[in-house]
Amino acid sequence: MRVVVVSDTHDNLLAIDKLGSYISKKQDIDLILHLGDYVSPFTLKKLLDLNVKLIGIFGNNDGDKISMLKVLGSLGELHEPPLELSVDYLKALMIHGYRSKELTEKLVNSLALSNYYDLIMFGHTHIPKIGKVGNTVILNPGALSGYLTNTPTLAIINTEEFNLLVIDVQSNVVVDSFRIDEFK
Repeated sequence: MRVVVVSDTHDNLLAIDKLGSYISKKQDIDLILHLGDYVSPFTLKKLLDLNVKLIGIFGNNDGDKISMLKVLGSLGELHEPPLELSVDYLKALMIHGYRSKELTEKLVNSLALSNYYDLIMFGHTHIPKIGKVGNTVILNPGALSGYLTNTPTLAIINTEEFNLLVIDVQSNVVVDSFRIDEFK
């Protein structure tokens, strides 16, 4: 299974176009997971137009939630965080973040130390990160918008090749990676 994980699009439609180009080149993406902060319904609609199933959660900057829910259609699911799900054989949790970068990371690390999940995905900080806390892998894909870091990033989970990648969508350069089997 190949999953694209994104966060913090913040109405940056050019970044979503780059995501669309990336997906069309790969042609084997099974799912998009979005960790919140689309901001507006038109941004969510553009993501759904990529014709890949999308499962997402709300972030702290998502305004018109009612209209966002109305544009979903058959390719999308949108939930209040946290959201538990299975990503192939991985027991996963999706959250956005809370208040500061430091508090968000403390909460993620505390949850990870429980060893209840194989994978915890979070956004909010705009900083890409892959790591291991206890037996849990933590993943922040960074901000697809590129805001705050000037580098639009996304993550790829490939459960068949047992790896996680964070990719700069402007240059297609891998900026971080992790072997999934390292935490088993």
